[in-house]
Amino acid sequence: MKQALVALAVPLLLAASLYASTPPDTAEAFAGDVRVHLTHVDAGKQMSRRELIRRAMQRSKARAAALSVARSGGGRVAGKSAQQEGQQQPGVPVRASGDLEYLIDLAIGTPPQPVSALLDTGSDLIWTQCAPCASCLAQPDPLFTPAASSSYVPMRCSGQLCNDILHHSCQRPDTCTYRYNYGDGTTTLGVYATDHFTFASSSGEKLSVPLGFGCGTMNVGSLNNGSGIVGFGRDPLSLVSQMSIRRFSYCLTPYTSTRKSTLLFGSLSDGVFDGDDAATGQVQTTRLLQSRQNPTFYYVPFTGVTVGTRRLRLPPSAFSLRPDGSGGVIVDSGTALTLFPGAVLAEVLRAFRAQLRLPFANSSSPDDGVCFATPMATGGGRRASAARAVVAVPRMVFHFQGADLELPRRNYVLDDPRRGSLCILLADSGDSGSTIGNFVQQDMRVLYDLEAETLSFAPAQC
Repeated sequence: MKQALVALAVPLLLAASLYASTPPDTAEAFAGDVRVHLTHVDAGKQMSRRELIRRAMQRSKARAAALSVARSGGGRVAGKSAQQEGQQQPGVPVRASGDLEYLIDLAIGTPPQPVSALLDTGSDLIWTQCAPCASCLAQPDPLFTPAASSSYVPMRCSGQLCNDILHHSCQRPDTCTYRYNYGDGTTTLGVYATDHFTFASSSGEKLSVPLGFGCGTMNVGSLNNGSGIVGFGRDPLSLVSQMSIRRFSYCLTPYTSTRKSTLLFGSLSDGVFDGDDAATGQVQTTRLLQSRQNPTFYYVPFTGVTVGTRRLRLPPSAFSLRPDGSGGVIVDSGTALTLFPGAVLAEVLRAFRAQLRLPFANSSSPDDGVCFATPMATGGGRRASAARAVVAVPRMVFHFQGADLELPRRNYVLDDPRRGSLCILLADSGDSGSTIGNFVQQDMRVLYDLEAETLSFAPAQC
């Protein structure tokens, strides 16, 4: 990879020399509201619920490893450019992963060129693959062509956003080039520029705003059926920060649903839990926490787990955000399963086993999670036999400071009566902290209020 990145320097500078105007550093503060659809990466693949969940679990394992790298990296080291750093050194911070879950459709440029990008609350950079491309990943859309956009402008080295990129380079001509790394090994390198981004609201209205973004011409790793990534983290490079978005909210549909998930962002009134995707239960609110070492992530004060009627005896230190940036609990749209450190996961599964009174399934696939053996359905797969084989499962409640989330059974259990198994949809985080994944957030309206520094949620028919 190092030789390829070095070989790219000349093409990058040639591409940058085609454009000369000085762009604005950031977009103006955004005061309106936008509602767009989100598409799951496996939508339309005609798979069973079990197949969809197994694929999501595989991605979760990769995401868990990437989050472990990102969260243990100690966050962003302010004020150091690629020129100061030289080549990337061990321990230099990286972001989570390109192996994500939901796609957002947008367009870049004048005239607009369509881009289907992955939404990521665990990273900040907005970027897409660009032509001419020295090395690009497979993607569903044509490559974005800067030369075909009259509003595309490379950012000069004096631009504030250029300096906010940890690994940036300022060589002649006066153009900002960047390198951005993810924990799964995905890397993008190219010219940092500004252009008009167009979002088509589900109401038919369109919003066009200038944003800084990476125009990647040397990309390796995984984009999981996307053409780029839209960072929704808390650092300056993200869409949230560039547009000064005060609140954003999503409502995720189950993987097997034909309904579209939705994303709302802007000022958002208190009526976000009314109207479309209206809350069907109590709205609960907890605080958002921040880490100076890992400023990208959305941390929450998670306090424990109940299985059945028993609140598990877990030490507060199991979920605390430590001064060095390790530990803590984040809410993440890009991870499918909820991830707990090994000791916490073991305690939760021990409680399920004691209350289910079932043995672990010896024949379960590693991609099925932690499974228990159940009576197998008989009678040629008849619906009645399968129904009789479904086992009553203890309820599970996640406790936060000031809020309790009781999970619907479908958001943490995978039944497979034909195979005689019941699987709990949790996974090991690798002891890097905990992550509340998108699976437990399905059919739930979730609101991030960045002014009040709160996270609110309520059940909904998304």
